[in-house]
Amino acid sequence: MFKNIYQMLQETCEKNKERLFFVRENLTYADLLRLVKLRAVTLSKKLGIKKGDTVALLCSNSPQFLVSYFAVVSQGARVLMLDTSLAKTEHLNMMARTNCSIALAEKNLFVEGGPEMYDINSKDTGDEKDFVAADVELDDLASLSFTSGSTGNPKIVGLTHDNILGIYDGAQYYRSVIKTGFIFYGFLPLYHIYGFVINIIAPIALDGSLLLQPGMNPKEFLADFKKYRPQVIPAVPRMWEVFYKKIIDGYREKRVYWLFKTVMAMRGFLRAIGLGFIVKGITKPVHEMFGGRVSVLISAGATLKPTIRKFYEALGMTVGDCYGLTETTGPSNFNLEFVNADGKRVYAGPLIGNEVKINEPNKQGIGEIYVRGRVVMPGYINNPEANADSFTEDGWYKTGDLGMFDKKGRLVVKGRKKQVIVLDSGKNVYPDELEDLYLQNPDILSAAVLERVIRGKMVAYGVFQVKPEVTMQKLAIDIASSNVKIAPYKWVTHYAMTTDELPQTSTKKVKHHEIREKLDRGEYPDRKE
Repeated sequence: MFKNIYQMLQETCEKNKERLFFVRENLTYADLLRLVKLRAVTLSKKLGIKKGDTVALLCSNSPQFLVSYFAVVSQGARVLMLDTSLAKTEHLNMMARTNCSIALAEKNLFVEGGPEMYDINSKDTGDEKDFVAADVELDDLASLSFTSGSTGNPKIVGLTHDNILGIYDGAQYYRSVIKTGFIFYGFLPLYHIYGFVINIIAPIALDGSLLLQPGMNPKEFLADFKKYRPQVIPAVPRMWEVFYKKIIDGYREKRVYWLFKTVMAMRGFLRAIGLGFIVKGITKPVHEMFGGRVSVLISAGATLKPTIRKFYEALGMTVGDCYGLTETTGPSNFNLEFVNADGKRVYAGPLIGNEVKINEPNKQGIGEIYVRGRVVMPGYINNPEANADSFTEDGWYKTGDLGMFDKKGRLVVKGRKKQVIVLDSGKNVYPDELEDLYLQNPDILSAAVLERVIRGKMVAYGVFQVKPEVTMQKLAIDIASSNVKIAPYKWVTHYAMTTDELPQTSTKKVKHHEIREKLDRGEYPDRKE
């Protein structure tokens, strides 16, 4: 068992010293370790960073983010992960609240009025022989992150070295599906816990390689897929929805969507009678779009709609739909169907060393999701009230999310506890379930369902982002065709339409609270009431 994160990095890099790590930059594991040592020397000798200090990282996806992170924790200091999309005033507030000593940032992200700003892209000129790792224990803090501030003053999550190493150890279980040397595609923002865990810790844990992408342009993604042919592509659900729409539109434009649907529906039978080549032929364009070697798709940062997961699984891809929060060091639970090392088919489960349960489930099996184990944070920083509210006496972390387990043991997230719509009849409506339903319409690009009072009654109200050519009349037909698939009390019959992108977080979660505010201000004037 490793003593701390740096020891893990050192031993892994020494084991894989000649293996390629940074794909685009053509740098090996040995290069990574050397760069980390040089940056650590700069931090300790030039900048005076010591154990217990807080160092902010304000940087897009680049090797310097990883190098700086590992250098900081090697000295026993704590990394403050800053979202590059936030306003400078928010950065200053976050650095002040965490007593930040210095910020390693890209020059265009420098802010005045706070701690010293150091160019993260500066070349380290010291000697790696001067490197000395600090004496760091498992329960020492490694990183600090702020929760979303959308519902009030954001809390500070402190993750320990053991929390991070819990992810490293838990990842070993998936070696039968994510092979040594697989290339991970890294476009998820590294400052976000999912980007950090899946694009940094997971490749290192599984002896893989990392292809970093600093931008969020799907055209650049497709160019990278074609050139570098990654095997593991982590993304947020919103991106998988975008690709889903693109794939379906492509088949429609070629007038073969009917054939695609037919073959997909009969794929098991066709393979059983020796006609699997038909399935392979109709799905070949999709696999080629992703580079031709993709084996595992990972969805993180929000709930992956069941329809989207089933679609990609039907194409022959292994889909890892993971659940967790910053407070649980990211993915505490995986819905991932594969055959493990002993030949047993598994569908889901918490990361090794952790537990997930549904607290006080109702008749449908739905209740609040609780998590307990190695990846759960020790607590919010300097916030005893929040900790008292968030933990049970026996150590369960109360996530605030509602969910249930399906027949195969997969965790099905129904949405935030605070977002459940309670109708006047007393029945519950779960926004995630309805959003998944309406997104199956090709005309609808994004959806948000929220509670709203219409003519004195509580209803499920929809706001839909649609394609530019879609009219309100066409949307009405789409909504009606979806409504017949569910119980009438769940129907969305009041809604607004827009061609503008719905407000989203940096991980592409729809911001329901901002959409509600826009409705109140009349910014979605076409709503039907």
